[in-house]
Amino acid sequence: MVDALEMKRCADDGLALTVEGADHRALGRYRDFAAQRIKGAAQHPLWVEKWLRESGETGWIVWLKNGARTVAALPLVETRINGFSALAFAGGAHANGNFCPCADPDIMVPADMLADAIGRALPHVALIALERQHRWLGGQANLLAGLSSRTSPNIALAADLGGGFAGLLERANGKKKSKKRRVQSRRFEEAGGSDVQKPASPAEIDAVLDAFFRLKAARFEKAGIADVFSQPHIRSFWRALLQASQHEGDRPFTLEALIVGNRVRAITGSSHLHDRTVCEFGAIEDDDLASISPGEYLAYSNLEEACAKGLRLYDFSVGDEAYKRSWCNVEITHFDVVIPLTPAARLAVLGSNLVSRAKKQIKANPQLWAMAKAMRRLR
Repeated sequence: MVDALEMKRCADDGLALTVEGADHRALGRYRDFAAQRIKGAAQHPLWVEKWLRESGETGWIVWLKNGARTVAALPLVETRINGFSALAFAGGAHANGNFCPCADPDIMVPADMLADAIGRALPHVALIALERQHRWLGGQANLLAGLSSRTSPNIALAADLGGGFAGLLERANGKKKSKKRRVQSRRFEEAGGSDVQKPASPAEIDAVLDAFFRLKAARFEKAGIADVFSQPHIRSFWRALLQASQHEGDRPFTLEALIVGNRVRAITGSSHLHDRTVCEFGAIEDDDLASISPGEYLAYSNLEEACAKGLRLYDFSVGDEAYKRSWCNVEITHFDVVIPLTPAARLAVLGSNLVSRAKKQIKANPQLWAMAKAMRRLR
């Protein structure tokens, strides 16, 4: 494979973009570059490596250099979006809170430079779609923020952990939450006892993920929503990622499971960034104990652990739900970078922008959003 397919130089500032196929050598260099730098979960080298292996998509690393020095890296995959060949972040709909590693906080990539480099290196690609990105992460600005095309329609909610767990409880109606937790604990003891576990062995991870996929499929079917975990490569990706994470020093991706009476009753999957824990997914068993909120019980434990680690935020990720609001005092708005490279893609992006704005307006209106969810369940 040709290492450097194309380079576009910006004479004014000495910046250069190189597009390189994501073979094992390029991925090794990306792992070295990203290791100690701020990045989103989907830009973690392990996530990129496992997604490429399990999805079969073609990967590319877009390197940004200033002279001989590498200052940023964009790990992307070639996929299909609305019928167009597109470059996007690895993970599809599962890639949220994206943030590419950058060594220079003052660097911003010019839009024409990125479009020209991609267009020359990959002339068959019609669209660059880099969605759901953080504007800031860990106090650092996103090098792609200047290219923002639109605001993502779905907000993310997070809890500020600055005052520790005691401060969080004081702010988030802690007396009521602590009372409810005592009631939950009693009910769990009556049901055979409870334990919050972190599955670590391949067999344990597989068992908990099997339960998660079953619970999530039932939840999506009940809500009239397409199951985003149903495809075999999605399931194998999460299995591979969580198992491989056990061999990383910092265990960047983990499972948490609430076991009651020897049965899994609640599950979360988390990513761990330098200043926060992110709840990537969750599910609960819809049985006789569902009424006492095993998911909230697990969230309480996860928040308590994040505070004990001295983290700044607990990020519940994309989606606005009442149980998240009960803890959260931070709204995170992501942005999308959407760059069409062909006339047909430009027309499609205009339509996509209209749909995105409509979704945002509907979700910002509680009555309209309630109606939309009710209609979705009737389909």
